[in-house]
Amino acid sequence: MFEIGRLCIKNSGRDAGEYCVVVNIIDDNFVLIDGNTRRKKCNIKHIEPLNKVIKIKKNAPREEIHKMFVSLKLNIKKRRIIKKSGKSTKEKPIKKKVVKKKVKK
Repeated sequence: MFEIGRLCIKNSGRDAGEYCVVVNIIDDNFVLIDGNTRRKKCNIKHIEPLNKVIKIKKNAPREEIHKMFVSLKLNIKKRRIIKKSGKSTKEKPIKKKVVKKKVKK
């Protein structure tokens, strides 16, 4: 029923109601999805398969999936891609330890 390239609709979670494609089959209960959803592992109970199958390779890149969505005339959500740069060179200041003096009563 679920195969690589199967077009689905996510029916639960933050991306509910969005189109997605099965990119990889992890085991009997989980698949890797991508499309208008975030690329993530998803329980098969949380997606509804449609009758269309897209010809893609296993673990296809996001750009390839978006090209297929355009050819199928499906709306694509534009997401901001955050490029991770190297670690910042700023050093954190060292906090001085405060020693409390005991006061005699």
